[in-house]
Amino acid sequence: MNVQIGIDNLKENSKKILKKKNIILLTGSSNVDSSGIPVYQVIKKLIGNKLKAIWSVQHGFFCDKQDNMVFSDSFFWKDFEIEIKSLYREKLLPEEDWLDGIDSILIDVFDIGTRVYTFLNHIIMILKFLSGRDIEIILLDRPNPLNGIDCEGNVIGKDNFSILGQIPVSMRHSLTAGEYVKFALNYYKIDIKLEIVEVKNWVRNYYFKGVWTYPSPNMPCFSTAVVYPGAVMIEGTNLSEGRGTTWPFKFVGAPFVDNFKIIEEIKRLDLKGVKFIPVFFKPEFSKFPKELCKGVLIHPENIKEFRSFHTYYEIIRLIRAFHSDKFKWKEPPYEFEYERLPIDMICGSDFVRKSIENNIPFEDIKPRIDSEIKNYREEIEDFLLY
Repeated sequence: MNVQIGIDNLKENSKKILKKKNIILLTGSSNVDSSGIPVYQVIKKLIGNKLKAIWSVQHGFFCDKQDNMVFSDSFFWKDFEIEIKSLYREKLLPEEDWLDGIDSILIDVFDIGTRVYTFLNHIIMILKFLSGRDIEIILLDRPNPLNGIDCEGNVIGKDNFSILGQIPVSMRHSLTAGEYVKFALNYYKIDIKLEIVEVKNWVRNYYFKGVWTYPSPNMPCFSTAVVYPGAVMIEGTNLSEGRGTTWPFKFVGAPFVDNFKIIEEIKRLDLKGVKFIPVFFKPEFSKFPKELCKGVLIHPENIKEFRSFHTYYEIIRLIRAFHSDKFKWKEPPYEFEYERLPIDMICGSDFVRKSIENNIPFEDIKPRIDSEIKNYREEIEDFLLY
């Protein structure tokens, strides 16, 4: 049977769920239903002038803003005759007058199954801001693209919460958008009415591509999401993660990297489900613009066996070990944090960074991470919807 996502099921029950409310839609222009129709068009057709505004998060409503801390402006969209209000500004929260006369906020965001992808964390920040107010939240759920069972990476500690992680989840978290938010409401005791329009016909062990559009500029396809739980760590280094190329997050390299040596060493580790291919690339922007980088293409062959966090941890560890004179951790600021190292924010602790600095193979830290994931699975059990 075909999977039906939240927006599909809303159409079947729109009169009951939406009634005659004044509604704000929080979404991106690339979010679509299972037929490929943009969510904003679906909602406008369902409620007409009861749609009062659209709110956008990181990368802007048109998904055109690169990287982190690139703000997007609010504007009036003439083509659709509606105000687009940007939440990705200094405060990361709505202005008070944006809520005037509003009954409900309808949310449809495209999460990719990795904690640091900011959309869901930003929503949690907004829900904390709205706690205690007479505003209903209607969340249109989507399956976790990376399946709802497998987890990877350590669990973020509360001292490291930011827009990269607002609740104690593992890097690859296994939750749907609705489950993630439901967990957060309980964790923070947020006082708000939440209705989740659930997914139908999805089972937790199912990888879900759906209609993959363009949730952010460097997440062009499902296979990018597969590598992202580990690949995002490259952002915390002076290595290029392939931004400015057609293979973001699959390329890793720099002008100083001996890519043949790194591949020779990483093959000794016999990592499952992945091939490593020597490549040469020249980013058009971001790190090393217009410079030739020597790098590695990470090519998952079996996504059920492939473990991204493990793989990229070892790539970073080996590059640092063989190029200790040139490898560096990226300095702040990063995602509105001006003191902590970006790698610690990304990983949710300094444990991963210090392990790499001490040249500790992943297999030696795996028991600790596995223990954290075991406890995490027990914590989320009551919040699973499927």
